[in-house]
Amino acid sequence: MLLISLSGCSSVYYIYQASRGQLMLFNRARPIDDVIADPRTDPDLSQLLKKIPEVKSYGERFGLKATQNYRDYVKLDQDSVVYVVTVSEALEFKPKIFSFPIVGSFNYIGWFSLEDANHFASTFEKNGYDVDVRGASAYSTLGWFRDPLLSTMIVREKDKVSPEAYPELVNVFLHESVHATVYISNQSYFNESLAVFVSEKLTEQFFKDNHLEDSEGYKAYREDQARFEKMRVRFSQLYQELKAIYQSNQSSSEKLAKKAEKIGALQSEFHFKRKITNATLIQYETYHSSSDDFEKLYERKGRDMRAFMEALKTLTEKSFDHRQEENLKPVMEKL
Repeated sequence: MLLISLSGCSSVYYIYQASRGQLMLFNRARPIDDVIADPRTDPDLSQLLKKIPEVKSYGERFGLKATQNYRDYVKLDQDSVVYVVTVSEALEFKPKIFSFPIVGSFNYIGWFSLEDANHFASTFEKNGYDVDVRGASAYSTLGWFRDPLLSTMIVREKDKVSPEAYPELVNVFLHESVHATVYISNQSYFNESLAVFVSEKLTEQFFKDNHLEDSEGYKAYREDQARFEKMRVRFSQLYQELKAIYQSNQSSSEKLAKKAEKIGALQSEFHFKRKITNATLIQYETYHSSSDDFEKLYERKGRDMRAFMEALKTLTEKSFDHRQEENLKPVMEKL
């Protein structure tokens, strides 16, 4: 049982809900072969599940670790498996760090229940912190358990498997496989941005190698990726703009006013459904801020993904100056 940096009652309840949530997944898991053979299974879903071994083999060709993951399937009656809470200071990009024995610290924390996540976030919000709550379709247990394939990882439209489901599943599958291959304790920015970088590169290469670039699903996936890239760039710009404001000599009231103005403009520009806060921007930076640093290393390794991954496997906790290192450039340059 893991004790974390929460108050006594919160810690006990967190352990309880995490154990209950993981047990629920175990109890609902069915071997993928059985799901495929079941005549009641949606034929489109069966076809998708049959492709999992091919995707696993493809990732392994490029240095991703062979695991026992994704041999079982879990159907969930919801869009997310966990709900991720991020907490930040209101006038500083300083996330609340949640620490666990063995696996280290994170600048976010996941809950199996949306109600629990919202309640947890509200306790910080009442004390003046910025919070963000978002759903996640997948997560990795980092080798502690055999991770199943979840229905939340499969994109659907009107209760049917979407044409985009295949490329999206390939991306998510490879993302989680990266975590099983290279993982540094106490380095959320590194772990998440690396998984995003590798999964995007390999997903693109996978569809090219299989001559599926012109498929309906892959075209729709690429269009979504292009839209998301525009949003990611704007979020990154806002992060830097607000960071400069927070570090300036302006009064707190002036900083808050400019913060509200800039965030409001971005919220309207992208019709973003959930409230944008410092915590939201930290989440985007965690997953997307270091792509340029990884790209440079990737180029230095001759765009050879296996060589790239082998270089990253040499990193340890001591390779980083401190916990939750946001600037990865010095670490990447050493490689």
